[in-house]
Amino acid sequence: MFIYYLIAFLSCLSISFLIIGISMKSERQIVKDRMAKRKTIIPGQPSQYSVEVEMSLPFKERVLIPFLSKLARLAGRVSPSGSTQLIEKKLITAGHPYGIGSREFLGIRVISCIGFILLGIIAAKFMGTPLMKLLAAAGAMFAGIYLPGYWLQQVTNARQLTIRKVLPEMLDLLTVSVEAGLGLDGAMQKVVEKMRNPLADEMNRALQEMRVGKTRVEALRDMSERVDVSELTSFVASICQADQLGGSISKVLKVQSDTLRKRRIQRARDLAATLPVKMLFPMVFFIFPAIFVVVLAPGALQIIKSMK
Repeated sequence: MFIYYLIAFLSCLSISFLIIGISMKSERQIVKDRMAKRKTIIPGQPSQYSVEVEMSLPFKERVLIPFLSKLARLAGRVSPSGSTQLIEKKLITAGHPYGIGSREFLGIRVISCIGFILLGIIAAKFMGTPLMKLLAAAGAMFAGIYLPGYWLQQVTNARQLTIRKVLPEMLDLLTVSVEAGLGLDGAMQKVVEKMRNPLADEMNRALQEMRVGKTRVEALRDMSERVDVSELTSFVASICQADQLGGSISKVLKVQSDTLRKRRIQRARDLAATLPVKMLFPMVFFIFPAIFVVVLAPGALQIIKSMK
């Protein structure tokens, strides 16, 4: 039994050292990169690319992210051409959790696949038939590929749920600011200043895009595409239509706020309607047996005594 664990550990260690060796640059390449960066340095000023500055960076930026990027480049050679763009779109919708990009995510998927394959090999040693061993290895490989995508989807769902919850309050603040005399851009800036949530971050990015030359319609539509929430898409479409046709922004904001509140109440009622079905399984497997024991145990004991 011990030899199986030892073989699996040594295999994992060997693969890790092999990947680290592949991902590391040679000393000559490191010197060339630093020399290329020093060409843009102004004489008399301290270098921004010295070894001290590089060593002062966090471990994630010095080691982890370059390592994952190298793994992603290796995985990108065998992955479909459109997979990187699809992953990048999903990461944008999720808000780039932990600051990872598409390359880092591919590297995480490679590490997860290798790790679960090793776990599958260990689990296959305890299986009896060859079919069970094959199923264990295949299941472990599938889990290694699927789990990073599942985690990213859960992060995306949580972020979208947060945006749905704060959207009515954001519309209320926009309405009050517009009625107080601010323009829509000024009202959006007030939302960014007063609120701390993913929607405020996206609105801040839209304001920055408008400052560098994008029109309001383009910035708001790009924001709705990044967030991918139906309520926000409807709100942005109404604002863009009112802006293009010269309608009253405050009236549109009031109507959208009332509509979103009604949708939130209806969603809460729908979730409440599913509670009896969700409570059925805990009651059947945990609560009813305890009730049966309390109610029927005394009668059962009396029956057993009378039969004796």
